Amino acid sequence: MVVALSWRCQHRIVRIRQVTIERFRGLEYLRFAPGPCTVILGPNNASKSTVLDALDLLLHPGLGRLRPAPEEADYFLRDPVSGFEIEVVLGDLPDPFRADVHQHLEGWRSADAELVPEPDGEGIEPVVRVRVRGTSDFDILHEFAKPESESARFNPALRTQAGWIFDGRSRDPGRQLSFYQGGLLDRLFANADLDAAIEALRGALGDGAQAINADDSVETVITDLSTDLITLGLLRDGERAAFEGGAVSRRALLQTLRLSLPTPEGIPIPLSRQGRGAQRLVLVATLLRVAEAIGAKPIGGFEEPEEALEPLRQGQLAEMLRAIADQGGQIIVVTHSPDIARCFEIDDFLLLQERAAGEGARQLFRVLSPPVRQTYERSLDGAVVRGLFCRIPVLVEGPSDRAVFDTFWSALAKAGHVLPRFRMGLDVVNAEGVANMPMLAAVLHEAGKMPVAWVDQDTQEALREINRLRQERHCGAILLHHHAAGRQNLEQAFAWGCSLEALSRAMDAVARDRGYTWDEQRNDLLSRCEGIDHAARERAKAAGCVSEFLGELEEAFARRLVASALSAKGVTPFDVKGARQARVLAETIVEEQGVPDNFARAFKELDAWIRDGATLTTEIAMTTGA
Repeated sequence: MVVALSWRCQHRIVRIRQVTIERFRGLEYLRFAPGPCTVILGPNNASKSTVLDALDLLLHPGLGRLRPAPEEADYFLRDPVSGFEIEVVLGDLPDPFRADVHQHLEGWRSADAELVPEPDGEGIEPVVRVRVRGTSDFDILHEFAKPESESARFNPALRTQAGWIFDGRSRDPGRQLSFYQGGLLDRLFANADLDAAIEALRGALGDGAQAINADDSVETVITDLSTDLITLGLLRDGERAAFEGGAVSRRALLQTLRLSLPTPEGIPIPLSRQGRGAQRLVLVATLLRVAEAIGAKPIGGFEEPEEALEPLRQGQLAEMLRAIADQGGQIIVVTHSPDIARCFEIDDFLLLQERAAGEGARQLFRVLSPPVRQTYERSLDGAVVRGLFCRIPVLVEGPSDRAVFDTFWSALAKAGHVLPRFRMGLDVVNAEGVANMPMLAAVLHEAGKMPVAWVDQDTQEALREINRLRQERHCGAILLHHHAAGRQNLEQAFAWGCSLEALSRAMDAVARDRGYTWDEQRNDLLSRCEGIDHAARERAKAAGCVSEFLGELEEAFARRLVASALSAKGVTPFDVKGARQARVLAETIVEEQGVPDNFARAFKELDAWIRDGATLTTEIAMTTGA
């Protein structure tokens, strides 16, 4: 006898052409057309997980894992009266499945992504529409959705043939790797004849029972119990009770088995006791093996597959997920991980908005223009992926700008002057140079984001890109450093916006953090003192710290020197081109004087623009206090 679960198609499995979700949980209405891979991105409370739960409710056959009845919270706005409905269009139908549903067939015109009444014709693919409805009486009805089908039942046997596998956040990935009905191991061995192996297991249980009966301790108990049973008339004289093994069903016998992995010492540890990350890798590897073994291509739903995996393993898992699609299956992934997202293509992304009930959802392949699509593909490993995860991406030129923005904004938020970034959906994204900002802004704008650019004005290239940002109008706001010469970039904003005492302490903190002695610091500062008179130079040379050194100089010269030291190229005591150095500098300045006024005023203005709806484009000019 072959252990099988009516996952009987020896060919391809169906593929979802269109999903429509109405009034289910936080979604009032959502329709999208998944491709081989669909990666759902969005903030918390955007109903990403709801999409997978909706598909699971519709496509899971109910074998081995029964779905509970719906609750009030499963209805949009907790209103059961209107019910909910989840519908999918299934295409790529294998012949046996098509024969089973022939009376429910309709047509799908892929060129227009449009449903048509007839299942044949030029450019028409035969498809079947199925749905699950939650009624006002909290019943669940699985039906064919074609009007002429008159709500015929979409039964578990047919649902099984869809090949749906769901690895949800609240699910145990290890359970899929047990021999429960419909699980992956059950499917992996669907075409295997396990009769001999099961009989051997049953025989081993029987032999084990005989060994138990022969054990001295067991034999004593059995003898005493048999005496009692003879007294009760349940046994005759000379008869005795015994333990028996092997009177177990095939399913129960299989479910006694569990996968285990050995430790380096060779000690087997059950997979259920491995980390969830390891379980998920094994789960996906088994799913790929199932597809190869029985020729069926699954539809997999994966919720936050990055859980418990380091970035390298996340990338590995993403490649495995893509392999499912490459082999003819279909996957739908919900993720918060840029390391997962960056492994997919522009056509794969579905972006949901926070608390929008499905409104404003965007499939990027539908909304991005060809030039912007090419921009994304060139920038896939860069900032654009991170920008897709937030509502308002702030594009900055490098890691130091990001560190400063984070530090100063957090200090202002702690003091109540601005809202915390996470409440505004604001994230700081390293564009890796001003030249990348216009193209990144274009991608994020067409993806439904509201980009902000924070830009230096100290080079002709920067001025050219600023003009491009203005003309293309993909940024909701442009935050500009001071326009005056010598005050046009981050380092110069520090030099002219902070007190000299705060600058001295911050520069000393950066140099000490990097292991520079005072002699090395002084030599670097002296190398930047060309043009001062001999007496001033000698006084500065005798200084014992940065503060004393700057105190011996005329203020304007001292500030220009600070700007030069902070913006030095290469590794020097004071340069802040790296994120750590910029953060040390900014944190020390906050400790000494708070957020400098030029930064504080600009960030407060940006905060006000966001609170006002971030709708009208604006420019925010930073000023300097000195």
